[in-house]
Amino acid sequence: MTIYLYTALLTILYFVISITVIKGRWKHKVSLGSGESNEIIHLVSAHSNFSSYVPFFLICFYLLETSDLNKYILHLLGSAFLLGRILHFASMKNQEQKFKFRKAGMILTLWPMLISSVFLLYFYFFEPLSLTSVHK
Repeated sequence: MTIYLYTALLTILYFVISITVIKGRWKHKVSLGSGESNEIIHLVSAHSNFSSYVPFFLICFYLLETSDLNKYILHLLGSAFLLGRILHFASMKNQEQKFKFRKAGMILTLWPMLISSVFLLYFYFFEPLSLTSVHK
């Protein structure tokens, strides 16, 4: 199943983000909150942002995979989303705030989610039999 690949890769990325936040907290001696460090503010924001978007995407991705959506479309959605999360984290990790990367990261995060939702609505309204295996 394709979801195994993207769940694993996104989980590894989450691990990297978490370790980066922990190292930043050690560096600035901040155990809770952000202290007075902009670096911690950015890292915590990237961490919480990741935690907010990834579960919704993976749920949609799983449902699309069980609906027999073409595997190339699944890989396109999954790789775009993964790249979006990488770019977003890279832009937040950098103190200089490279908005070009952050904007690309947001676009590559949100569009795959929206496209996935549109596919799910299509399957629900126009191909109800394709999701019968999910409901059993």
